[in-house]
Amino acid sequence: MSSPELTTIRSPIDQDKLKKFLQSVAPSPKVHIGHNATIPSTFKEIQQFTFGQSNPTYMLTAPDGRRFVLRRKPSPNAKLISKLAHAVEREFFILNAINVLNSESEHTVPVPRVHLLCEDESAIGYVFYIMDYVNGIQIKNPSMPEIAPEDQKLYWKSVIETIAAIHLLNVEKLISLLPASQFPQFQDVAKLKSTSYFARQIKTLNNIHKLQSQHVAPIPNFDTITGWLLKNAPQDPDKLTLIHGDLKIDNILFDPKSKTVCGVLDWELTTIGNPLFDLANFLQPFELPNRLNNMLYYPQKTTMGRESKGSVDFLYQKLAEYQQLVTWSKKDPKNNPTDLWEIGHTFGLLRLCVISQGIAMRVKMGNSSNAASAKGYASMYPYLSELAMGYVTKTKTTPSL
Repeated sequence: MSSPELTTIRSPIDQDKLKKFLQSVAPSPKVHIGHNATIPSTFKEIQQFTFGQSNPTYMLTAPDGRRFVLRRKPSPNAKLISKLAHAVEREFFILNAINVLNSESEHTVPVPRVHLLCEDESAIGYVFYIMDYVNGIQIKNPSMPEIAPEDQKLYWKSVIETIAAIHLLNVEKLISLLPASQFPQFQDVAKLKSTSYFARQIKTLNNIHKLQSQHVAPIPNFDTITGWLLKNAPQDPDKLTLIHGDLKIDNILFDPKSKTVCGVLDWELTTIGNPLFDLANFLQPFELPNRLNNMLYYPQKTTMGRESKGSVDFLYQKLAEYQQLVTWSKKDPKNNPTDLWEIGHTFGLLRLCVISQGIAMRVKMGNSSNAASAKGYASMYPYLSELAMGYVTKTKTTPSL
């Protein structure tokens, strides 16, 4: 439990050019100003956060003590291998739209206020945006072993309320606030309502799996797992729903005084889809094997995992609390996270398989940024596939790790 860590600058940024840009910033086709923005005219200090491997992230401190966060792409657009993997533009526009909706809604999502997006690479050499610094703490282990039980209840109450608030956002209004050029897939609302999020995602994962399997061993039982998911996956809720896309505890900042969520971060993967995915992604550790959790959250020790009745009971308690706040379908009472949990969890395991296989491919090709750590994750996908098959076959076996 700590505030995000800062270090000296590892990824260079031209501070003189940035100061010059801030002194004369004005809206233009390539410079976008956020809702209720207060743009710093200069800064007295700049540091880099330890997180932000994909998009370098910096703390700017203004002369009056106000703190801001700058996120930039790692390279100019022309040199990026995948622009989708570094979509800071999408993140800016999503955060800005949510801030507008927050000013009009009782269901507010705690996100940083964004101030400006600069798509003009001549300014500092990269596309970047600036937002408020959220003064909160990170809790990296969802079992919260360092936190008193009474405080855990308060943190979790706020987590569930925050997830519900995301899923209750007015998506039609949100779409109207987004530039069509950045969000072409959101423009055809009729098409969005006629297709299934899980079907779209499985098609995407299948394409990635085929590509990765040209370089490393395929995921065992991939076709069996995807076939079962397609057969059993639910329809999307009656109402179009925004999902975060990478919702997990280390993408949330907490206020240690009020014991509430004060910031939800990392919106690059957000889309319109099925909220079951966000819940499965966030609560997944409570049904993973305990030994795997102890590897993932090392050096902290945890009893969290499927072997513990208390862990699984806690998971279903959180699902029930969410259901008190959000109804997915008035026509189909079984379209709810409790009844659909095992489908969401199995999809989450399949997604982890594809991620692990991708790491294995990068290790083999020598493209891993942290080879020692990556090798451990690269070897996990056969194990994760066996876990997923336990739900497909209804055996729920726990393979040896």
